Amino acid sequence: MKKMVKDKRDKIILPILALLAAYALTAEFHAPFSGNHFETTIDYAIASVYELLGEYSFSFLLIWGLCFLFLAWTKEKAVRPVKPVPAGLPVLFSLFLLLGRSCHETGGWSYCFGSPVNFLKFMLVLAGYFILLRGILDVVTMLLEKKTFTGSQGHFWSTHEFARAFVLLCAVYFPFLLLAYPGNICWDAAGQIEQVIGQTGYSRHHPLFHTLLAGGLTGLGKKLLGSYEAGLFVYMLVQLAGLAAALASTISVLARRNLRKELLWALFLLYCITPVYSNMASTVMKDVPYASAVLGYIVCLALITENPGRLQNRGLAAGFAALQAGVILLRNNGIYVVLSSGAVIFFVLLRQKGWKAAGRRFLAAFTGGAAAGILLMNGLAFVCDARPGSRGEMLSVPFQQTARYLQLSGAEISGEERAAIQAVLGDVGELAAKYDPSTADPVKACFRREASAGEIVDYIKVWAKGLIKHPVVYAEGFLVHVYGWFSPETSNSVRYEADHGLLHQGGLFPNAEKILIFFYRFAARFPLTGVLENMGLAVWALFFLAFYQIKHGQWRYVLVGIPLWVSLLVCMASPGFLGHARYGFPILFSIPFLYGFTMTADKGVAG
Repeated sequence: MKKMVKDKRDKIILPILALLAAYALTAEFHAPFSGNHFETTIDYAIASVYELLGEYSFSFLLIWGLCFLFLAWTKEKAVRPVKPVPAGLPVLFSLFLLLGRSCHETGGWSYCFGSPVNFLKFMLVLAGYFILLRGILDVVTMLLEKKTFTGSQGHFWSTHEFARAFVLLCAVYFPFLLLAYPGNICWDAAGQIEQVIGQTGYSRHHPLFHTLLAGGLTGLGKKLLGSYEAGLFVYMLVQLAGLAAALASTISVLARRNLRKELLWALFLLYCITPVYSNMASTVMKDVPYASAVLGYIVCLALITENPGRLQNRGLAAGFAALQAGVILLRNNGIYVVLSSGAVIFFVLLRQKGWKAAGRRFLAAFTGGAAAGILLMNGLAFVCDARPGSRGEMLSVPFQQTARYLQLSGAEISGEERAAIQAVLGDVGELAAKYDPSTADPVKACFRREASAGEIVDYIKVWAKGLIKHPVVYAEGFLVHVYGWFSPETSNSVRYEADHGLLHQGGLFPNAEKILIFFYRFAARFPLTGVLENMGLAVWALFFLAFYQIKHGQWRYVLVGIPLWVSLLVCMASPGFLGHARYGFPILFSIPFLYGFTMTADKGVAG
């Protein structure tokens, strides 16, 4: 009797749940309207109903049917993981989608909270996405729990795995570099090279170590070979080799953990067909060697955190220290990645019973690498007499919020508040006019380098007052600034097409560059390759992996992801998403390895 009642209930509930899921997938949001636009209340009510219902079509019915089949299949197959993901995760992902869509199309959250009608539609769509995403996440979790990811030896990747992966990846990436000869150049890299060849003075705005490496080899090419292009090409070969080595190390480690050969080949093909890898292997950019160093650092961190006894291997300990130094030297905010992750893991090791000796060994390798990186970074700045970077670099979010506040409610500020803002950011009228929701660069350009520490503190106080008076303005300003890092619906444009007079950039033959531009623009629009390099999806994968590890008691592996969480904070503090995912390369490049490392762990052992 109970089963019959349950079956009848399911026959009623499943179509409704499928209807909500289909509604979420097909709903279109519009600018909010209010009752003031209508002659009578009944006209407003009718328009609101039309807005909520939308337009139903054959495609909606088809999607409704597919959603019903999916939910019925999960019900019939009893898709219920041993450790299901918490309900908060699909809710969070749904919020990411909807807020991201609104910010992308309207520059705020009006699609979600702009009117009672929009809010009601937002809640219905949120419920539909929750239903669908929870089912998908449960299926993925169950597969991860039940599938065996390790296999036998005796295949291509069983021996000389690092050398094979390195050579093959270099062979795949080299033709792209050759077509882009001497290499695709972004504006930042051009500015760094100009510092070394004497056109501008040295600056710490960009990592000085990378500036000297890229600019030094470019200048050396001019002296020895009579061509800046030849020197830059030599640098590009070094950068390509570094990226290939970092990626090859992931295949090597996972092969030694007996990851199934099919998955090893899948990982290798991922590195080959995902456009971002070959594109970055042929692009002069500090973010590429930095991401390579972070990936190598995470590989070492994973091995050490899983088994601290591995620190007795002097080669691993030395490599770990060198990679820490590299992370610090290759990006100015790399020091935060190293110090935060290293400090947390050291204290965890120290607190674990029987791991005190391991903690001391970790501290020795950690402090050695970090100290070397910091000393060399400051030593190079002293020798080159490099001017310091702007103190406003890490204030992108507050500056954006202030500019948005001035644009919307500037008449409210007092004379004292106006003076405090102008001491740091110049004329408030000009600041408001320069506000661009998509990037903080125009606003940051207003920062007065001569502003004193006291003036910056006074500005922060005024910023805090504005937050209290207009929290909605500040919240919207923050969301518009960071949404691109969390929404898979926001596409990346990772191809830099800078035009400058320093270096001739045209490839081996006329229009070779156009071939590459067409390929990468096409790849960004092609569903498979576009998804593989999507930054928002990579961040979702990071969230899901952390929840999976926590639910399954794999705390040691959660710690390995700390550098990526710090990198995500750096992304959020950056000038803006702008469709360029370069600040998030450490996340994008490291996620496949972390999944492989977690899935090849002993599932019977928590830790």
